[in-house]
Amino acid sequence: MQKIFIERLASFVPTEARPKPDVSFVPMLTRRRLSYISRMVVLVSDQVSRDKDGNKLTPCKVTFASQFGEISQQLKISQTLLDTGMVSPAHFSLSVFNASIANASILETNTAGYSAVFSGKDAFTTGLTDCIAALESESADTRTFIFADELIPETYAPVAGVPYPNAVCAIALRLTTDESKADPTFKNVDIASQLAQLKMLRNNFDTAAEQAIAFLCAIDMQKA
Repeated sequence: MQKIFIERLASFVPTEARPKPDVSFVPMLTRRRLSYISRMVVLVSDQVSRDKDGNKLTPCKVTFASQFGEISQQLKISQTLLDTGMVSPAHFSLSVFNASIANASILETNTAGYSAVFSGKDAFTTGLTDCIAALESESADTRTFIFADELIPETYAPVAGVPYPNAVCAIALRLTTDESKADPTFKNVDIASQLAQLKMLRNNFDTAAEQAIAFLCAIDMQKA
């Protein structure tokens, strides 16, 4: 098995001081259409697509994963359908599962392609596994993994099957098999080992976002 290195890492976890992702770099007309999860994905995707000096890196394929996807947008669509019997095509396009990564790809003019992974509570670990497998089997030496989940609407809380309020976060990892591209800060991080541990401990977590946050904490402890 090839060793996988972290070239770039970005994350967003809302706090009282920073409740919303800052996507002021996105044109206003586009920004107004972005949901909360899309804003998180656009932010972390932009951050890992640049080097430490802010220069754009070569676009690469992306694996996107989420447990709930565009769940707030989906609720709006459902409510509109119940109220009017009609759905706006524009609004529908923003409610599909991969809308957030599609928005990020368009804004970055990244035409390399992406895959979207949905596997419920295991979305984070399955998505990361997919990304690593692609790196090991394809000719490209770089691929980005992005995971994100927003707060589920309170309307869904009784039937969501997870504690409410649920964990909210976004994480982007630009991974590479080329050691020369690796961020020295993360050279001690064993991605495969951390992934294996998360899978072993899956019953300790209620959501995929909790696993993502645990992964971030573990990486932070291993930084050089």
